[in-house]
Amino acid sequence: MFSKYDVYTTTQSIYCYPGSNVLKNKLNVRDNALLKTAEEEITLIKQMELLKNPIRGNFSKAHLMNIHRFIFEDIYTFAGKIRREQISKADKMFYPPNLINRELDRVFSKIKEKNMLRETDEEKIFDNLAYVMAELNIIHPFREGNGRTIREFIRLMAKRMGYNLNWGNVDKEELLDASILSVDNYRVLVDVIKGCIWEGVSSARE
Repeated sequence: MFSKYDVYTTTQSIYCYPGSNVLKNKLNVRDNALLKTAEEEITLIKQMELLKNPIRGNFSKAHLMNIHRFIFEDIYTFAGKIRREQISKADKMFYPPNLINRELDRVFSKIKEKNMLRETDEEKIFDNLAYVMAELNIIHPFREGNGRTIREFIRLMAKRMGYNLNWGNVDKEELLDASILSVDNYRVLVDVIKGCIWEGVSSARE
């Protein structure tokens, strides 16, 4: 899902080619439409690989960074790196760069403090997943590719707790609308995540 962000600054984006809004990329593509096509094709292959060989980790900031790096390393030099400029989407302003690390640490500390990965109550599991997904989306740690990275992270969290998620089960517009609403109420994502369950509960928790 290729997305376009507005740079909240009067200067040229440090991530784009001079005089344009095309992200600098390893393919040296200078047209947004062509870049969108190439990115979607490359990241789709990467995401399919993750279904067979997921990025292992302890659901930390480093784990999230490694997922982003794997998905986008063939396209962008900023793969796996924290965003360094302020961005917004429509009327939604994401966290400024100087607060991203602090906010990520807060979310991952909450995962540990609440012992989310060992939760057994189904309602609490999906409430926790919705909370983490909404918080990471508001933080928007990367310049591009936040949605794909966050969905993979949440998929792995769910799998650890015994649930298989297939994001293809939810309509893209429905997911986008829920993500926007989750800024004020993260629980709107609960039903969306539940709707992505396939084959019920996994045979074993990992």
